[in-house]
Amino acid sequence: MRTVGAPRSVLVVGAGFLGANIARGFVRRGVATTVLSRNARRDPTAARVAGASTVAGDANDLETLRAALADSEHVVWAAGGLMPAESNERPVDDVIATLPPLLLMLNLLAVRGDGALTFLSSGGTVYGNPTVLPVPEHHLHQPLSSHGVGKVASELYLSLYAQVHGVDTMALRCANVYGEGQQPHRSQGVVATALACVARGEPVPLFDEGSAIRDFIHVDDVVEVVCTLAGRLNRPTAVNVGSGIGTSVASLLEIIAEVTGRPVITTPRPTRLGDVRSVVLDITLLRSLMAFTPLSLPEGLARTWYGFEGASQLTAQ
Repeated sequence: MRTVGAPRSVLVVGAGFLGANIARGFVRRGVATTVLSRNARRDPTAARVAGASTVAGDANDLETLRAALADSEHVVWAAGGLMPAESNERPVDDVIATLPPLLLMLNLLAVRGDGALTFLSSGGTVYGNPTVLPVPEHHLHQPLSSHGVGKVASELYLSLYAQVHGVDTMALRCANVYGEGQQPHRSQGVVATALACVARGEPVPLFDEGSAIRDFIHVDDVVEVVCTLAGRLNRPTAVNVGSGIGTSVASLLEIIAEVTGRPVITTPRPTRLGDVRSVVLDITLLRSLMAFTPLSLPEGLARTWYGFEGASQLTAQ
């Protein structure tokens, strides 16, 4: 069933921020798209994946996965576990949420003998504190959170099924993804949290004086990468997906103040265990696979801010 070029049918597992955007990206490209999520048929989830077929169910259930997969040529695994900080407090729950569903899907693809899988990994956690910046794909994995360990373990299983069972797999190690529709006030997603605080006139929690350096990438750029590389044969096992530019959280807040025209108030917080000090992704490999010019951070932040209907949606929450 695997074809050269863009897949004709795709299953997206997970309808969160990334999964919903990726599903919409495939729908816009005319690809028959199915979304599997526990909340797939509920509002507002259903609205976020409009144009896609939906299967409501748990990815931990084999028959649910089998029914969702049906005739899809390509699987995009966007199901997430716990957030990084929370994962260190509940590592067993994180493993249960992360690995068994993925292994069930890999088994299905191995038995079927065709199809491909793109896994959304984390460039912000698998490398830990890199010894070189920007960090290339061959850098040692040294995660500081159970979340990162789970991503590394998932990638190793992808490699196992590729080598032993011939399943076409690829991991996309995404940097700090942000954009319209991202939920604020989680332990992940500093852009969404900061914009929500600015909209409400509340202080932004600032850990370690904002010294941490991150690689920020707009969700539309990630969608473009996923949709483009899904149809590529002989894909690399892992590809960094970021902007290739490092920005401190303190500098991010300065840009947000410029974009929104509003003051950014901060409240100091201590460093969190498991937080990476600095990570910037080397995107040389990605640019060898496709034309890729990510949005600049000011442009992406402006799009995100005004995407919330002039921030009125945030203010009303």
